[in-house]
Amino acid sequence: MNATVMTLARYYALKEVKASIVRNEGYRGSQGLEIAELKTRARAFLDNHPEIIARAAKTVRNDPALRRMAERHGSLP
Repeated sequence: MNATVMTLARYYALKEVKASIVRNEGYRGSQGLEIAELKTRARAFLDNHPEIIARAAKTVRNDPALRRMAERHGSLP
């Protein structure tokens, strides 16, 4: 998988995890949360939601700057 797509997919997953934490656990921002815990939860979220990767791939294909970046890192999805 292309590095640009996966970086964007991890970003989307991290955003979703943070939003979920605020909704369900009442935390604001990174208050009381370790970055390692956030990343672990984001990886698990991404494993369980492959549509996030598809969303990131679509974004990369449709954004000229991201598409150029992805082309430098290898084939596009």
